[in-house]
Amino acid sequence: MRKAKKLLLILALLCFLSGCMDRIDLEDATITLLAGVDLTEKNELLFYLSSPVFSKEAKKKSEEYGVRAESFRQARARMDQMVTGLTLSGKIQVVVLGKRLLEHPDWFKILDVIFRDARFTVNARMIAFDGQISDLFHFQPPDKPRLALHLTKLIDTANQRNLTVRTRVQDFHRQMFEKGINPTITAVGKDKVIKILGTAVLSKKGTYVELLQSQETMLLQMFLHGKEGEVTFTVPLPAPNDNKKMIKHRVSLMAKEVSKKVKTTYEDGKFHFEVKLKLGGGISERLFPFDMEKDYKDMEQIVSTELRKEFEKLVAKCQQNEVDPFGFGLYARAYAYQEWKKVQDNWPKAFAQAEVKFVPEISIKGNGVIR
Repeated sequence: MRKAKKLLLILALLCFLSGCMDRIDLEDATITLLAGVDLTEKNELLFYLSSPVFSKEAKKKSEEYGVRAESFRQARARMDQMVTGLTLSGKIQVVVLGKRLLEHPDWFKILDVIFRDARFTVNARMIAFDGQISDLFHFQPPDKPRLALHLTKLIDTANQRNLTVRTRVQDFHRQMFEKGINPTITAVGKDKVIKILGTAVLSKKGTYVELLQSQETMLLQMFLHGKEGEVTFTVPLPAPNDNKKMIKHRVSLMAKEVSKKVKTTYEDGKFHFEVKLKLGGGISERLFPFDMEKDYKDMEQIVSTELRKEFEKLVAKCQQNEVDPFGFGLYARAYAYQEWKKVQDNWPKAFAQAEVKFVPEISIKGNGVIR
Protein backbone atom coordinates (compact mmCIF):
# COMPACT_ATOMS: atom_id res chain seq x y z
CA MET A 1 0.00 0.00 0.00
CA ARG A 2 2.86 2.39 0.81
CA LYS A 3 4.47 1.76 -2.57
CA ALA A 4 1.12 2.29 -4.28
CA LYS A 5 0.59 5.60 -2.47
CA LYS A 6 4.08 6.79 -3.41
CA LEU A 7 3.46 5.82 -7.02
CA LEU A 8 0.14 7.69 -7.08
CA LEU A 9 1.82 10.75 -5.53
CA ILE A 10 4.56 10.71 -8.15
CA LEU A 11 2.01 10.38 -10.95
CA ALA A 12 0.00 13.28 -9.50
CA LEU A 13 3.10 15.48 -9.38
CA LEU A 14 3.99 14.56 -12.95
CA CYS A 15 0.63 15.96 -14.05
CA PHE A 16 1.78 19.46 -12.99
CA LEU A 17 5.05 19.35 -14.95
CA SER A 18 5.28 21.46 -18.10
CA GLY A 19 4.93 19.42 -21.23
CA CYS A 20 6.76 19.43 -24.56
CA MET A 21 3.81 18.99 -26.91
CA ASP A 22 4.80 22.04 -28.98
CA ARG A 23 8.49 21.12 -29.22
CA ILE A 24 10.19 21.98 -32.52
CA ASP A 25 13.52 20.54 -33.65
CA LEU A 26 16.13 23.01 -34.88
CA GLU A 27 16.09 21.37 -38.30
CA ASP A 28 12.38 22.17 -38.59
CA ALA A 29 12.62 25.80 -37.48
CA THR A 30 13.71 29.04 -39.13
CA ILE A 31 14.98 31.07 -36.20
CA THR A 32 14.95 34.70 -37.26
CA LEU A 33 17.96 36.57 -35.86
CA LEU A 34 17.69 39.66 -38.05
CA ALA A 35 14.50 41.34 -39.26
CA GLY A 36 14.15 44.39 -41.46
CA VAL A 37 11.52 46.67 -42.96
CA ASP A 38 12.00 49.02 -45.89
CA LEU A 39 9.88 51.11 -48.23
CA THR A 40 10.03 51.26 -52.03
CA GLU A 41 9.63 54.38 -54.14
CA LYS A 42 6.01 53.31 -54.72
CA ASN A 43 5.38 53.17 -50.94
CA GLU A 44 5.34 49.36 -50.92
CA LEU A 45 6.55 47.67 -47.74
CA LEU A 46 9.42 45.22 -47.97
CA PHE A 47 10.11 42.75 -45.16
CA TYR A 48 13.39 40.87 -44.76
CA LEU A 49 14.69 38.14 -42.49
CA SER A 50 18.00 36.42 -41.90
CA SER A 51 18.19 33.03 -40.22
CA PRO A 52 20.96 30.51 -39.50
CA VAL A 53 20.86 27.20 -41.38
CA PHE A 54 21.28 24.04 -39.29
CA SER A 55 22.25 21.55 -41.96
CA LYS A 56 25.49 19.72 -42.69
CA GLU A 57 24.70 19.64 -46.41
CA ALA A 58 24.22 23.40 -46.71
CA LYS A 59 27.27 25.32 -47.93
CA LYS A 60 25.81 28.64 -46.79
CA LYS A 61 25.30 28.98 -43.03
CA SER A 62 22.49 31.53 -43.21
CA GLU A 63 19.49 32.25 -45.40
CA GLU A 64 18.02 35.64 -46.29
CA TYR A 65 14.61 36.34 -47.76
CA GLY A 66 12.64 39.42 -48.69
CA VAL A 67 8.95 39.73 -49.55
CA ARG A 68 6.41 42.43 -50.29
CA ALA A 69 3.65 42.50 -47.70
CA GLU A 70 1.35 44.85 -45.82
CA SER A 71 2.24 43.70 -42.28
CA PHE A 72 4.63 41.50 -40.32
CA ARG A 73 2.00 38.77 -40.04
CA GLN A 74 1.38 38.71 -43.78
CA ALA A 75 5.12 38.72 -44.38
CA ARG A 76 5.57 35.72 -42.08
CA ALA A 77 2.94 33.77 -43.99
CA ARG A 78 4.70 34.48 -47.28
CA MET A 79 8.09 33.65 -45.77
CA ASP A 80 6.76 30.25 -44.63
CA GLN A 81 6.11 29.45 -48.29
CA MET A 82 9.84 29.73 -49.03
CA VAL A 83 11.88 28.87 -45.92
CA THR A 84 12.76 25.33 -44.88
CA GLY A 85 11.11 25.52 -41.43
CA LEU A 86 8.55 27.42 -39.42
CA THR A 87 9.65 31.03 -38.90
CA LEU A 88 10.12 31.91 -35.22
CA SER A 89 10.51 35.48 -33.93
CA GLY A 90 11.46 34.98 -30.29
CA LYS A 91 15.23 35.17 -30.94
CA ILE A 92 15.46 38.32 -33.06
CA GLN A 93 18.66 40.18 -32.19
CA VAL A 94 18.34 43.27 -34.42
CA VAL A 95 15.43 45.09 -36.09
CA VAL A 96 16.58 47.13 -39.10
CA LEU A 97 14.54 50.11 -40.32
CA GLY A 98 15.29 51.66 -43.70
CA LYS A 99 15.83 55.41 -43.84
CA ARG A 100 13.16 55.74 -46.53
CA LEU A 101 10.71 54.02 -44.19
CA LEU A 102 11.63 56.34 -41.32
CA GLU A 103 10.80 59.35 -43.48
CA HIS A 104 7.17 58.19 -43.67
CA PRO A 105 5.00 59.55 -40.80
CA ASP A 106 2.87 56.41 -40.25
CA TRP A 107 5.50 53.69 -40.21
CA PHE A 108 5.40 53.05 -36.43
CA LYS A 109 2.08 51.19 -36.75
CA ILE A 110 3.94 48.36 -38.49
CA LEU A 111 5.59 47.37 -35.20
CA ASP A 112 2.23 46.68 -33.52
CA VAL A 113 2.67 42.91 -33.60
CA ILE A 114 6.08 43.13 -31.90
CA PHE A 115 4.56 44.83 -28.86
CA ARG A 116 1.27 42.90 -28.91
CA ASP A 117 2.46 39.32 -29.44
CA ALA A 118 4.23 37.95 -26.35
CA ARG A 119 6.21 35.52 -28.51
CA PHE A 120 8.17 38.41 -30.00
CA THR A 121 11.31 39.50 -28.18
CA VAL A 122 11.48 43.06 -26.84
CA ASN A 123 15.26 42.97 -26.32
CA ALA A 124 16.19 43.28 -29.99
CA ARG A 125 18.37 46.27 -30.85
CA MET A 126 16.89 48.82 -33.25
CA ILE A 127 18.92 50.47 -35.98
CA ALA A 128 18.29 52.95 -38.80
CA PHE A 129 20.05 51.90 -42.01
CA ASP A 130 21.17 54.59 -44.42
CA GLY A 131 20.51 52.85 -47.72
CA GLN A 132 18.51 49.99 -49.16
CA ILE A 133 18.07 47.17 -46.66
CA SER A 134 18.49 44.58 -49.41
CA ASP A 135 22.14 45.65 -49.73
CA LEU A 136 22.64 44.98 -46.02
CA PHE A 137 20.90 41.60 -45.88
CA HIS A 138 22.82 40.24 -48.87
CA PHE A 139 26.17 41.46 -47.54
CA GLN A 140 28.17 38.39 -46.51
CA PRO A 141 31.85 39.26 -45.88
CA PRO A 142 34.05 36.16 -45.59
CA ASP A 143 35.97 37.49 -42.58
CA LYS A 144 32.91 38.21 -40.40
CA PRO A 145 30.46 36.01 -38.48
CA ARG A 146 26.78 35.77 -39.41
CA LEU A 147 25.31 39.17 -40.19
CA ALA A 148 22.98 39.24 -37.17
CA LEU A 149 25.80 38.36 -34.77
CA HIS A 150 28.14 40.85 -36.43
CA LEU A 151 25.61 43.70 -36.12
CA THR A 152 24.80 42.82 -32.51
CA LYS A 153 28.45 42.86 -31.48
CA LEU A 154 29.13 46.00 -33.51
CA ILE A 155 26.32 47.92 -31.77
CA ASP A 156 27.25 46.69 -28.29
CA THR A 157 30.94 47.51 -28.74
CA ALA A 158 30.24 50.99 -30.12
CA ASN A 159 27.84 51.62 -27.25
CA GLN A 160 30.51 50.66 -24.71
CA ARG A 161 32.66 53.42 -26.22
CA ASN A 162 29.59 55.73 -26.24
CA LEU A 163 29.83 56.17 -30.01
CA THR A 164 26.14 55.38 -30.38
CA VAL A 165 23.09 54.58 -28.30
CA ARG A 166 21.78 51.06 -27.75
CA THR A 167 18.01 51.22 -28.00
CA ARG A 168 16.09 48.00 -27.54
CA VAL A 169 12.54 47.50 -28.82
CA GLN A 170 11.07 48.00 -25.35
CA ASP A 171 13.10 51.19 -24.84
CA PHE A 172 11.95 52.51 -28.19
CA HIS A 173 8.30 51.90 -27.31
CA ARG A 174 8.76 53.91 -24.10
CA GLN A 175 10.52 56.75 -25.93
CA MET A 176 7.76 56.96 -28.55
CA PHE A 177 5.07 57.44 -25.92
CA GLU A 178 7.12 59.56 -23.49
CA LYS A 179 6.29 63.20 -24.28
CA GLY A 180 9.41 64.63 -22.67
CA ILE A 181 12.09 63.04 -24.87
CA ASN A 182 12.66 62.24 -28.54
CA PRO A 183 13.46 58.67 -29.64
CA THR A 184 17.04 57.80 -30.58
CA ILE A 185 18.33 54.65 -32.31
CA THR A 186 21.64 53.46 -33.73
CA ALA A 187 22.49 54.74 -37.21
CA VAL A 188 24.32 52.29 -39.48
CA GLY A 189 25.66 52.58 -43.03
CA LYS A 190 27.50 50.36 -45.48
CA ASP A 191 30.25 51.10 -47.92
CA LYS A 192 32.85 48.38 -48.27
CA VAL A 193 32.15 47.47 -44.64
CA ILE A 194 29.28 47.97 -42.23
CA LYS A 195 29.99 50.89 -39.93
CA ILE A 196 28.35 52.86 -37.14
CA LEU A 197 27.41 56.35 -38.30
CA GLY A 198 26.28 57.66 -34.91
CA THR A 199 22.78 58.19 -33.53
CA ALA A 200 19.58 58.85 -35.46
CA VAL A 201 17.18 61.25 -33.72
CA LEU A 202 13.50 60.81 -34.57
CA SER A 203 10.46 63.03 -34.18
CA LYS A 204 7.61 62.09 -31.84
CA LYS A 205 5.90 60.49 -34.84
CA GLY A 206 9.01 58.43 -35.49
CA THR A 207 10.19 60.22 -38.62
CA TYR A 208 13.92 60.67 -39.23
CA VAL A 209 15.07 64.18 -38.25
CA GLU A 210 18.84 64.34 -37.84
CA LEU A 211 22.05 62.39 -37.34
CA LEU A 212 24.31 62.91 -34.34
CA GLN A 213 27.93 62.10 -35.11
CA SER A 214 29.95 59.94 -32.76
CA GLN A 215 31.47 62.92 -30.89
CA GLU A 216 28.02 64.44 -30.46
CA THR A 217 26.68 61.09 -29.27
CA MET A 218 29.48 61.00 -26.70
CA LEU A 219 28.21 64.29 -25.24
CA LEU A 220 24.60 63.07 -25.30
CA GLN A 221 25.51 59.83 -23.54
CA MET A 222 27.56 61.73 -20.99
CA PHE A 223 24.52 63.85 -20.15
CA LEU A 224 22.06 60.95 -20.09
CA HIS A 225 24.07 58.25 -18.33
CA GLY A 226 27.12 59.90 -16.79
CA LYS A 227 30.03 57.48 -16.40
CA GLU A 228 28.69 54.44 -18.23
CA GLY A 229 31.08 52.55 -20.45
CA GLU A 230 34.20 54.36 -21.67
CA VAL A 231 33.86 58.14 -21.84
CA THR A 232 36.78 59.64 -23.78
CA PHE A 233 36.21 62.97 -25.48
CA THR A 234 38.51 65.13 -27.58
CA VAL A 235 38.29 68.92 -27.64
CA PRO A 236 40.05 71.30 -30.04
CA LEU A 237 42.10 74.05 -28.42
CA PRO A 238 42.51 77.47 -30.02
CA ALA A 239 45.92 78.05 -31.58
CA PRO A 240 47.35 80.50 -34.16
CA ASN A 241 47.36 79.17 -37.77
CA ASP A 242 45.87 75.89 -36.57
CA ASN A 243 44.15 75.28 -39.93
CA LYS A 244 47.48 75.24 -41.75
CA LYS A 245 49.07 72.66 -39.46
CA MET A 246 49.03 68.93 -40.10
CA ILE A 247 48.89 68.12 -36.38
CA LYS A 248 46.39 70.41 -34.70
CA HIS A 249 46.14 71.29 -31.03
CA ARG A 250 43.92 68.64 -29.50
CA VAL A 251 43.58 67.16 -26.03
CA SER A 252 41.66 64.02 -25.04
CA LEU A 253 40.42 63.21 -21.57
CA MET A 254 39.14 59.92 -20.20
CA ALA A 255 36.43 60.67 -17.67
CA LYS A 256 36.44 58.60 -14.48
CA GLU A 257 33.77 60.56 -12.62
CA VAL A 258 30.76 62.26 -14.18
CA SER A 259 27.88 63.87 -12.31
CA LYS A 260 25.27 66.43 -13.28
CA LYS A 261 22.71 68.68 -11.67
CA VAL A 262 19.95 70.31 -13.69
CA LYS A 263 18.23 73.46 -12.44
CA THR A 264 14.84 74.05 -14.10
CA THR A 265 12.87 77.30 -14.07
CA TYR A 266 10.22 79.02 -16.16
CA GLU A 267 10.64 82.75 -16.77
CA ASP A 268 9.71 85.26 -19.48
CA GLY A 269 7.46 82.78 -21.27
CA LYS A 270 10.07 80.03 -21.75
CA PHE A 271 11.89 77.28 -19.87
CA HIS A 272 15.40 77.77 -18.53
CA PHE A 273 17.77 74.87 -17.86
CA GLU A 274 21.14 75.21 -16.17
CA VAL A 275 23.25 72.05 -16.28
CA LYS A 276 26.20 71.83 -13.91
CA LEU A 277 28.38 69.02 -15.17
CA LYS A 278 31.31 67.84 -13.07
CA LEU A 279 33.95 65.65 -14.69
CA GLY A 280 37.01 64.13 -13.14
CA GLY A 281 39.55 62.24 -15.21
CA GLY A 282 42.97 62.07 -16.73
CA ILE A 283 44.56 63.21 -19.97
CA SER A 284 44.91 60.31 -22.42
CA GLU A 285 46.32 62.30 -25.34
CA ARG A 286 47.90 65.77 -25.76
CA LEU A 287 49.28 66.89 -29.13
CA PHE A 288 51.07 70.06 -28.03
CA PRO A 289 53.58 71.05 -25.35
CA PHE A 290 52.20 72.26 -22.03
CA ASP A 291 53.54 72.52 -18.50
CA MET A 292 50.92 70.50 -16.62
CA GLU A 293 52.71 70.67 -13.26
CA LYS A 294 52.65 74.45 -13.24
CA ASP A 295 49.59 75.38 -15.32
CA TYR A 296 47.16 72.48 -14.87
CA LYS A 297 44.49 74.90 -13.59
CA ASP A 298 44.72 76.80 -16.88
CA MET A 299 44.29 73.53 -18.76
CA GLU A 300 41.17 72.73 -16.74
CA GLN A 301 39.72 76.13 -17.58
CA ILE A 302 40.56 75.80 -21.27
CA VAL A 303 38.99 72.33 -21.54
CA SER A 304 35.90 73.44 -19.59
CA THR A 305 35.40 76.36 -21.98
CA GLU A 306 35.78 74.22 -25.09
CA LEU A 307 33.51 71.50 -23.71
CA ARG A 308 30.85 74.12 -22.95
CA LYS A 309 31.04 75.27 -26.58
CA GLU A 310 30.62 71.70 -27.83
CA PHE A 311 27.52 71.20 -25.69
CA GLU A 312 26.09 74.55 -26.81
CA LYS A 313 26.55 73.61 -30.49
CA LEU A 314 24.83 70.27 -29.92
CA VAL A 315 21.88 71.87 -28.12
CA ALA A 316 21.57 74.54 -30.82
CA LYS A 317 21.51 71.83 -33.49
CA CYS A 318 18.74 69.96 -31.69
CA GLN A 319 16.71 73.11 -31.05
CA GLN A 320 16.99 74.14 -34.68
CA ASN A 321 15.46 70.78 -35.68
CA GLU A 322 12.93 70.86 -32.79
CA VAL A 323 14.03 67.62 -31.12
CA ASP A 324 14.95 66.88 -27.51
CA PRO A 325 17.06 63.70 -27.25
CA PHE A 326 18.36 64.91 -23.86
CA GLY A 327 15.01 64.51 -22.13
CA PHE A 328 14.81 68.06 -20.80
CA GLY A 329 11.05 67.62 -20.95
CA LEU A 330 11.31 65.19 -18.04
CA TYR A 331 12.87 67.93 -15.91
CA ALA A 332 10.23 70.44 -17.06
CA ARG A 333 7.49 68.06 -15.98
CA ALA A 334 9.14 67.40 -12.62
CA TYR A 335 9.99 70.99 -11.63
CA ALA A 336 7.59 73.21 -13.61
CA TYR A 337 4.54 71.03 -14.00
CA GLN A 338 1.91 73.74 -14.44
CA GLU A 339 3.79 75.24 -17.38
CA TRP A 340 4.67 71.79 -18.72
CA LYS A 341 0.97 70.88 -18.94
CA LYS A 342 0.43 73.70 -21.42
CA VAL A 343 3.10 72.48 -23.85
CA GLN A 344 3.32 68.74 -23.17
CA ASP A 345 1.62 67.79 -26.44
CA ASN A 346 4.16 69.81 -28.42
CA TRP A 347 7.21 69.76 -26.21
CA PRO A 348 9.88 69.70 -28.98
CA LYS A 349 8.63 73.07 -30.23
CA ALA A 350 8.67 74.47 -26.69
CA PHE A 351 12.19 73.11 -26.20
CA ALA A 352 13.31 74.93 -29.33
CA GLN A 353 12.47 78.19 -27.52
CA ALA A 354 14.06 77.18 -24.21
CA GLU A 355 17.32 78.57 -22.88
CA VAL A 356 19.89 75.90 -22.03
CA LYS A 357 23.12 76.73 -20.24
CA PHE A 358 25.92 74.23 -19.61
CA VAL A 359 28.47 74.84 -16.88
CA PRO A 360 31.18 72.13 -17.09
CA GLU A 361 33.71 71.81 -14.28
CA ILE A 362 36.77 69.80 -15.25
CA SER A 363 39.08 68.28 -12.65
CA ILE A 364 42.25 66.82 -14.18
CA LYS A 365 43.56 64.12 -11.88
CA GLY A 366 46.19 62.56 -14.08
CA ASN A 367 48.57 63.36 -16.96
CA GLY A 368 49.44 59.85 -18.05
CA VAL A 369 52.78 58.11 -17.56
CA ILE A 370 54.82 60.78 -19.36
CA ARG A 371 55.13 64.54 -18.88
